[in-house]
Amino acid sequence: MVIVDPFKLEQAHLYILHNSTEVVPYVTQHLARREQWIQNEHTRTLISWFRNQILQELSNPNNTVSKTLMWLSERPKVHVFRYNSYTVKGYQFYTRMKDMWSIVQNSGVTLVAQALHVLSAKDKNLVYVEMSYYGIVDDIWEVDYTDFRVFVLKCQWWTTIMVKEWMKMDSDL
Repeated sequence: MVIVDPFKLEQAHLYILHNSTEVVPYVTQHLARREQWIQNEHTRTLISWFRNQILQELSNPNNTVSKTLMWLSERPKVHVFRYNSYTVKGYQFYTRMKDMWSIVQNSGVTLVAQALHVLSAKDKNLVYVEMSYYGIVDDIWEVDYTDFRVFVLKCQWWTTIMVKEWMKMDSDL
């Protein structure tokens, strides 16, 4: 077990909040607070805003706040477990460092994500667009929220826009 950089732990916590289905209504509400909400402001304030929203709901005796939401509104413990491999649903992931010593390479990942983007320099409105990302797993953390734990793959990411110049397509596909 190690103590990690508080900024990196906060990034992991934000990632977990953004990818927890129970938190989606709160993220939507947080983003809707102002028109043309800037992603950086959202990232900067979501954790404290989310905690205050949950505390406010918990003050109501008839609240329906789940234990998961309650624990997610708290910051995770400062200690995280680190692993060099992780298996989930039959898929094995290695860190880049473990890959260096392995015959099988399992540190590569890919995903399609919705991301907020400005349409153009003239039109400052934010829109969600789907983008493909490719990455290499640098670290694997188990983040502890007291009542449950969440695994996070810390990756170095590239978009297809960034990799097209050195991507090689297999002609047999």
